[in-house]
Amino acid sequence: MFGDLLCELVQIPGPSGFESRVTVRLKELIQPYVDEVRIDKIGNLIARKKGSEGKRSLAIAAHTDEVSLVVVKVDEFVWFHRVGFIDFHSLPSMPVLILGAERDIPGVVSASSAHFEKGGDTKMWIDIGDRQKYITPGDPIVFNLKPHWLDDNKTILASHAIDDRIGCAALVEIARQLPKRPRHDIYLVGSSQEEIGSFGIKHFLRQVTPTWLFILDTCYAEDAVPDVKKLLPLNNGLGLLRFSFTQPKDTCYPGMVNFSSPKLNQRLLDAAKKRSIPLNVCATTGAFSDANIVYVDNPEIENSHVFMGRRYSHSPHEVIDVNTGVRAASLLTQAVADSEKWEE
Repeated sequence: MFGDLLCELVQIPGPSGFESRVTVRLKELIQPYVDEVRIDKIGNLIARKKGSEGKRSLAIAAHTDEVSLVVVKVDEFVWFHRVGFIDFHSLPSMPVLILGAERDIPGVVSASSAHFEKGGDTKMWIDIGDRQKYITPGDPIVFNLKPHWLDDNKTILASHAIDDRIGCAALVEIARQLPKRPRHDIYLVGSSQEEIGSFGIKHFLRQVTPTWLFILDTCYAEDAVPDVKKLLPLNNGLGLLRFSFTQPKDTCYPGMVNFSSPKLNQRLLDAAKKRSIPLNVCATTGAFSDANIVYVDNPEIENSHVFMGRRYSHSPHEVIDVNTGVRAASLLTQAVADSEKWEE
């Protein structure tokens, strides 16, 4: 089942630049359904189903990495910095896992003691007991928590790394439904390093120039606080991002824009109608994704951005309705089928 696959994938550590455990598992899952599959130098998973013509190609990409921390100093404790957007308020007393060269080391982020502090202390470190010899500056750190179902039907999942392991799970489902011999080449891409600047998708585009490219990612769903940037209700959380722009304060992300292809957007709306899938057209000025890089690097590529609504972005407990992943896979499977008639 889709939910079981997602639960498996969110528990595989895959911080930016260290996604190999995720990509190796995805390779195992996708390989039976494609003609070629490889992992490139930067860590992208690139799977290809050869088309009967081979003149044009369609690519679907979901990123494999998750937001993380990094070790910067080791003494009695481990000192760290953020990698990507993480709210420091979510970190105190959080269980984490440090991916050392020899072994993974569990730890816990410090928390102010109620007996001595009034709270609000922003100085944080990681306590790892007496295993300092296994830790080196540069080692990545991820949240170390089990996923939890928030309903009896196992549809609402709370976990870290839902962004974008749900997209990765959808890639597997799309692979299972690929035609035996499509007209066009089909690429399924697990892109690396999206959370630190989308370097993976950029490297993929150096190797392959697809005619059409769909980016599959997560974005903000509505919660208890009304906000126009929270684009979708959780239980209807499949969106088509027509326009996105971001100019973040964090300088690791440059100002980026994406104008999705009107033609490709319409083809997705047509595919959604065929399968009775609610698809909400949206725009945002507060989101960065691989789609922005595609548009900036090569606007000749027709691209469109499908996203799944999830709450509590980049936190230890993102929340999503797994049915949005099922819908996304169904939508893009229909788009692949429809592409048999696409000429340009």
